[in-house]
Amino acid sequence: MGRPGRAWISQEVGSFHIISHLTGNDTRLDDEEKEYFLNRMEQLASGFFVDIHAFAIMGTHFHILATGLELEAKKADPEELKERYRRMYGKNVGPPEGVYAGDGTLIPDEDGGIERLRARLGNISRFVQELKQGFSRWYNKKHDRKGYLWRDRYTGVIVSKGDAQLACSTYIDLNPVRAGIVKRPEDYRWCSLGLMARKPELSRRLITLIPVSTEENRLQWYREFVYLAGGVEKKGAARIPDELIEDVVRHHGKLGIGDCFRYRVRNICEGLAMGTHSFISDVQKRYNRKFIRPRPLLKGNVFYSTRVLRL
Repeated sequence: MGRPGRAWISQEVGSFHIISHLTGNDTRLDDEEKEYFLNRMEQLASGFFVDIHAFAIMGTHFHILATGLELEAKKADPEELKERYRRMYGKNVGPPEGVYAGDGTLIPDEDGGIERLRARLGNISRFVQELKQGFSRWYNKKHDRKGYLWRDRYTGVIVSKGDAQLACSTYIDLNPVRAGIVKRPEDYRWCSLGLMARKPELSRRLITLIPVSTEENRLQWYREFVYLAGGVEKKGAARIPDELIEDVVRHHGKLGIGDCFRYRVRNICEGLAMGTHSFISDVQKRYNRKFIRPRPLLKGNVFYSTRVLRL
């Protein structure tokens, strides 16, 4: 007897808290593997119609709070669908235009596979499936292993819009704190707040924060909310120290200059070019390096960094 289908809800109703654990007691993700998982998630999120609100990639499991945008998928024109597919699989790769029979013969769809592609990219379950399967293939190749990497099917908890989404997002970002790995959620590279502090531009592409009443400063508001929640005692779990909470509340959740340097220290100490936008452009031309758009290191768009200069 087949397994029952997933219970998915419309984006107008809410989101999904997706949790999946690795198989076995000895399997743990190292830093390189967490980074690959994050990059893979970013790549797929650029193609699928999905909003990611929060995530935490832990050593033995991951959490993602996401909303499937099936309504946007239904309205998308064919060219947008094809472009999204190419973002994930390469600019010269086209989507299947039908299905293959058992003998390898292509049975074309009347519309060239557009409706099939629409259903695929608008399916949040397919997004999670491709994320896990793609990571499994890479992981097994790296470790020269075979077999399942993930324990059973993932859990998909339905989360209604509003306060429930905010509470779930906070729970996810506090995972590394509760596990005793870090004292500040931003200190953990592979969670939402860690990405926002370390790579603001990437986080703006990947993360869609839960809407709150103070939209103008919602990142600061959310950070302060997470810290206050992280100070609540929870049996058997670590908490954020009071002095750190007081510091964040005092500054209303804003990241200061010291925080910017702390969370983007890799931009300073790994042999990267730093300076004005024009300075970095000149360096790239002088050394004939591949152009990578400079990004601001601090607020004000005065001080930039990039990874192109390695002398």
